[in-house]
Amino acid sequence: GGSAGAFLARLSPVRSATAASYKDWRPTAFSYSAIDAPSGEGTWWTYPAGERSFTASSYEGAEESIDAVEKAIVEGDFVGLLGFSQGAMLAAIVAARATLGEGPKLPLQFAIMCGGAMPNPYRPLLDRLRQRGEVGVQPPDSVLPTLHCISESDRVNPVELGRELATCFAPHAEILYHDAGHQLPPANSLQPLAAFVDRWSQ
Repeated sequence: GGSAGAFLARLSPVRSATAASYKDWRPTAFSYSAIDAPSGEGTWWTYPAGERSFTASSYEGAEESIDAVEKAIVEGDFVGLLGFSQGAMLAAIVAARATLGEGPKLPLQFAIMCGGAMPNPYRPLLDRLRQRGEVGVQPPDSVLPTLHCISESDRVNPVELGRELATCFAPHAEILYHDAGHQLPPANSLQPLAAFVDRWSQ
């Protein structure tokens, strides 16, 4: 958990990596914003003792957090969504809802999920997203492009569940591997992230 201000400070290397972006030979400046969790406790949801976000059968406070993030995206007209750990799982839920038309219409053009895993209570939502892609019901261009930042040395969220989360967003899901463990990608690993933002932002 943590505050919006603390998260923005941790994003400093990411902000620097995406500062020099060009579209149609014109520099594009990206601004970043973050919101605090509605709980006021630095977590997007809670779950029973002894459980984790990838094992719990239910969350307390998740719907309020989903609503808060979706409202912030609409009001801020944000084109990208980035989340870390529990925030990455929340970003996956919001991105899946937007792609499936199960939430408000969002201006999102891409989402970045770092150190995430499958949010267990929302597996049915993500399975629907994956299945629509597999059977061709969903046009490939309608799937929100996502970047999944994964570390083989992550000891908080299982790596295989991070990979599984990425499969739900095929065919436009990309994976950035790094060696920093359960952290945002280090500065020397951010070139693929910057390229991803360049490629999908308009």
